[in-house]
Amino acid sequence: MNKKTLPLLAGSVILTGLGVYLYASKVEAKNFKLETVRVTTYGADGGQGNGNGKSREKKIFRILHLSDTHLSEPETDKLRFLEEVTDGDFDLVVLTGDVFENYTGLKYASSLLSRQPKLGAYAVLGNHDYYNYSFFNKIVGRINRRWRHPMEYRDVQPMIKALSSNGWDVLLNESRTHSEGVHVVGVDYPGIDPAELTRLVSEAPDGHVKLALFHMPRYLHTFVDAGVDIAVGGHTHGGQIRVPGVGALITDSELSRKEASGLIYRGKTAFHISRGLSADPRSNFRLFCPPAATIIEVVHKPYAVHPDHDTAYVAPRESSFVD
Repeated sequence: MNKKTLPLLAGSVILTGLGVYLYASKVEAKNFKLETVRVTTYGADGGQGNGNGKSREKKIFRILHLSDTHLSEPETDKLRFLEEVTDGDFDLVVLTGDVFENYTGLKYASSLLSRQPKLGAYAVLGNHDYYNYSFFNKIVGRINRRWRHPMEYRDVQPMIKALSSNGWDVLLNESRTHSEGVHVVGVDYPGIDPAELTRLVSEAPDGHVKLALFHMPRYLHTFVDAGVDIAVGGHTHGGQIRVPGVGALITDSELSRKEASGLIYRGKTAFHISRGLSADPRSNFRLFCPPAATIIEVVHKPYAVHPDHDTAYVAPRESSFVD
């Protein structure tokens, strides 16, 4: 390589890198998608199924799953997308954490919900709601987990008030039951004692679909053990950068690279992990991983037994994650 070629090569690398960064931060990060998945859930255990035809009955619930909005000043494109997508006809709208990046985002809470869904809008909080992260936390904390988070939580009451004032029921390790056949459990960040989760889930009447909301995908086996039918969460942003054929470069959770977003299964429990709609504004860039909201069509068979009801799920002995 001669002296004339080296500067051209270096310039090409720099321009390519700049082009990729601009695309990832200015184009794909704002290329919001609305996707649809379908999940079948079952309301009877192995001893409740019957053969009189009731097992063929079903209910369909339409759930809009939003996550990781990271609202902060200024906002434009994201608000327009949220206002449009939440104006649809849904039974439930759920928001699984990292709603606000900081207090400047509180003014945008009214854009999170255009129309009240039939059975309600539910939210849980995430780590970015509770923590005000610095670059030191984001960079050094990746090397030494001692510095992964700020030393103290910030006051989330203004965030809860902003959400509650705009139609959201914020669940802080609580449950809600609907006579239409849905039982909702909300897990607050950073998590919940497994026995308490089991207690909240067990409050569901027979035949109800048991839906759990959480932010960070960790200790997923506790949802399986508690008998949750479908659990929805976020946090991973789908990895933000995905390599075709490999998956997410990082998942920030116990999930594998190929499980960083979408539908996954553990035992009889279906999980939907959202790619989210944003990230910390200082690192909001995406490649092969556009931001998304998801319509989850839950086909619930209250009198049918899960086809794998005799299969026991064996949880991993250890769950590795970066929170």
